[in-house]
Amino acid sequence: MSLMAHTNFLAAFEPNQVYESLTEGRITSDVVQAGDLVLPSGRIIACDPGWLWCDVAPFTRTVPPGRYPVLLSVVDYWTIACAMVKFCSQSPVRWEMALRPSEDLAELRGNQFFGYGVDAGMGCFVDAQVVERRSAKEWQRLVYRACEQMFELQGWLADRDLVTQLTYPSQQIIDPSGFNLTLDPDTHTFNLTLDPDTEGNAIAFSSGYGDGSYASYWGFTADDELACLVTDFGVLFEYITQDIEIEAVTRFLEKSIEHPDLERLEVAIRLSRHRPSWVQLSDDSLNDRPSNPDCIVVLEGQGRQPWSVYLEAGDRRFAELRMMSGSIEEDRWYREHWFNEPLQANAVLKMTFTAEVYPLQPVTTNP
Repeated sequence: MSLMAHTNFLAAFEPNQVYESLTEGRITSDVVQAGDLVLPSGRIIACDPGWLWCDVAPFTRTVPPGRYPVLLSVVDYWTIACAMVKFCSQSPVRWEMALRPSEDLAELRGNQFFGYGVDAGMGCFVDAQVVERRSAKEWQRLVYRACEQMFELQGWLADRDLVTQLTYPSQQIIDPSGFNLTLDPDTHTFNLTLDPDTEGNAIAFSSGYGDGSYASYWGFTADDELACLVTDFGVLFEYITQDIEIEAVTRFLEKSIEHPDLERLEVAIRLSRHRPSWVQLSDDSLNDRPSNPDCIVVLEGQGRQPWSVYLEAGDRRFAELRMMSGSIEEDRWYREHWFNEPLQANAVLKMTFTAEVYPLQPVTTNP
């Protein structure tokens, strides 16, 4: 994905769009409302709601305080492709990646972007002032309770008939502790009021296909006025993959692997017996290593990282004891394989890369 590649947001937030994907077939999208986001200070945070007690920084750009609608672009089976906070009625004509303090676009290369990580399958919008008025302990309790209530409602509805599922109304939970939660089973969202004085709230929604890292973008009108903020969950994209198989891989031990497809993908890979010096592992990670492995093979790469890597050790097909992935430092990555026997001369390395990624364009509009 190029640095500035993102979903076609203008199409994504038009109702009843139809896309044709080479890999997924026909995809339809629609637009639903998730409620109004109240911004007392105009300093917006976009993040996994489960991390709100971890001092998540707001974006550097601010908006006028106020109440703004949150729209969701949803595709088949209620997968949320994008989430938008809309600031005006005019359509945006250009987009700019939303940044936090210390983030600089000049530092990005290749397919890198600034975004927020998700490990709870959800994203949200909230005002920084609302977050600052509660302690980390309060945040943890409130968000956990909101998620628990939402999952319980979804589980209950899953056991009901289709008519009940389609017509069940939004639920509101209010108690003397100040907990004020609205659950919408249709959109799989929750609206949690956190500041009774200002009505400041957090609106949370499922994040595309689940966990990952997701960028947000500011949209600007032709008059260079701020129109919206959108988080892109990478659903309305075409992903084309490239499988690469390298036989007799042992001939590349302690040197770079030569292959025309790797050159085309602008990927450099080195095969060795040693963990790269730039990788720092925790004691817990090292403790997971099997005792006395007979063979350790490390793949160190630069450029795009493969979706999957499989190292077939030889004719005996003995199992990999473990494969450990190292953290990316800039555009570098590594994979560490531990075996219970040495590699044979006919060992095979199999990798799958994302060769092309581009936003889908609508082919028609449903009536």
